[in-house]
Amino acid sequence: MPLLIVIPFAAFACWVLGQFYAMRQVRRVLANKHPNVWRELSSKSFFIDNAVLNFVWKKRDRSLGDPELTTVADRMRKLQFVAIGVWLIYMVTLFTTFGSSKP
Repeated sequence: MPLLIVIPFAAFACWVLGQFYAMRQVRRVLANKHPNVWRELSSKSFFIDNAVLNFVWKKRDRSLGDPELTTVADRMRKLQFVAIGVWLIYMVTLFTTFGSSKP
């Protein structure tokens, strides 16, 4: 039973670490190649990571025409989808494992 819970959680943890790296890449490209967009995001948000995530989810990167930014933003979106899916699998595993335990 514990192995069924640990495997999805470990996978989720790995995807989360990947998301941190992807967020760092998007921020780096925005700050270096698109300083006006970076300043706009920085000035309108209390938490810059939330602003960057919103920027990526709304696919605003595509309007800038920067292939490097689009590549890292697409990677970040894919990581987010996989992380959500793995989290859902973890939750299903967690609830079904505890619900079916035999004395």
